[in-house]
Order: sequence, then structure tokens, then C-alpha cells
Amino acid sequence: MSFWSGAEGGVEPLRKYRFKVLENSKPSWWIKTVSKPSFEISMQEYQLINHKFKYPGILTWNDIEMTIVDIKDDTNGYKSISFMKKIIENGYYFDGSNVDGIQKKQEGYNFAIQQIDSEGTQIEKWTLINPWIKSIKFGDLDYSSDELVEISLTISYDSATIEKEAK
Repeated sequence: MSFWSGAEGGVEPLRKYRFKVLENSKPSWWIKTVSKPSFEISMQEYQLINHKFKYPGILTWNDIEMTIVDIKDDTNGYKSISFMKKIIENGYYFDGSNVDGIQKKQEGYNFAIQQIDSEGTQIEKWTLINPWIKSIKFGDLDYSSDELVEISLTISYDSATIEKEAK
């Protein structure tokens, strides 16, 4: 018996495999792994005579790594490719009159990572603000392996919000 099963209030540990990735509020079930948002805060050090004082600096959000299983849906073509195409189309735009080239879109695309419990109830939901694909690796092919083809994505974003379960 685990130590949390006898705990008061029915404590349940969170499981890694209970998650959904929502693209415009629709779940994408072919996603194998995804990292949750994380950030780092820079530090500034100041010295006054013989003392050093440390102060927090600028918050920087780290990129998210995602692995997608490459699947074929006979009705709509390749689903994983269309998923990435949507992220690319919704994350960037090109205005031929703009000399700056490709730019990020600032609104309209919703990408979220939702952690759920054993009953499918939302525990937390991370919504990425202005996500865009930084890099794509389309996987490896190998005659000596029967593993699934995986696509690796690195997604950058400006910031993230977290929404906890409502009690």
C-alpha cells in the first residue's frame, strides 16, 4: 500500500500519462510527449563595499519540446502534418509589402496543455501566449526497426498562463 492511499482527504499523485494537448480547444491525441512550460529568472548582483546583494531580473520562458506520432487518417490525409501546418499558418504571417519578412501573429491561435486526473477532470491548464514552431525534426526511417515514426517539435512562446481546477 502506498503512503498517499491512507492519507486524509484521498490524496492522489499526478500521473505523467494523463494529459491532453488542446489546439483551438480540440484535443490532439497523437501527441506522445510534451514538456510543461517552465521559466528562468535572471539575476543581477550588486556590490556595496564588502557586501553583495542579489536581485531578480528578467523572466524568460523556456521552449517546449513535443513529440508527435506520425499517423495517417484515411479520411483527411496525414493528421500530424495538418496539425503542424495549422500551428505554422497560425503562428506566422507574411505580408509582401513588409520589408521585415515573416512575422509572428499576435492573436487568434489557442494552444494549451491540460493535465487531467483519473476521471478526466482538469487539474491544471497551461495556455501558451503567441506560440510558434521554432524547429521540426521529421523523424528517422530504419529498415531494422518496427517502431513508430515520431516527429519532434520545439515550440517557442512569449508567455504562459496557468488555470487550476475549479473547486
